[in-house]
Amino acid sequence: MINPMALHSSIAGSILDRVPGGHSLFQQLMNSRNGTNIADAARNVTNNPTPETRVRTVAPPTGTQVPFSAILDYIAEGGHGNDRLRQAIELEIEHAAIRHNLDPNLVRAVIRAESNYRHDAVSHAGAMGLMQLMPNTAASLGVEDPFDIRQNIDGGTRYLRQLLDMFDNDLTLALAAYNAGQGNVRRHGGVPPFAETMNYIPRVKQYLERYTLAQYQRAAEDSRFNT
Repeated sequence: MINPMALHSSIAGSILDRVPGGHSLFQQLMNSRNGTNIADAARNVTNNPTPETRVRTVAPPTGTQVPFSAILDYIAEGGHGNDRLRQAIELEIEHAAIRHNLDPNLVRAVIRAESNYRHDAVSHAGAMGLMQLMPNTAASLGVEDPFDIRQNIDGGTRYLRQLLDMFDNDLTLALAAYNAGQGNVRRHGGVPPFAETMNYIPRVKQYLERYTLAQYQRAAEDSRFNT
């Protein structure tokens, strides 16, 4: 696949000029010379007024570099070019997927189904953060702060990799275990007959298909630009 970063600067500028704040973001990207991660460079910790959750937010830094692919991923979903939190999340997804040998689109699909990209999400059962890690699961994965986007995405991605390995790369069973617990999958000899789980699996797969199709479409457009 052709890396979007290889797009000619004039083409890149014309794309980003179409979104709010895109021109200034493009100039920042072109002027940046380091690969500093947004989530590390600009992390402000605040306390949520409710006692059940702590929220980490990401403030826009200056002089940091965001992968062009992450910006295009976000814009493709109708987002604004100046939403740096979402860009930081996309960057962490890419890094975690590489570390744990997973398709980043699968990670995106799980995040979309679990929290709809809300890094401060807390479920009625106590699952936390972008990938909705339960406290015991988070602890077993070494995740100290489930509301830290890097820790949460890395932990959730590592857990997905473990489940895929455990169930011989059967995505259906891995997703069932992610949602309902591996014990329930083994106990029922397959997908547990829980309405939530049976709805969850096709929803994640639908998001995965959508993200993958969008990726192929962008690659085709990039190929046209580079011929």
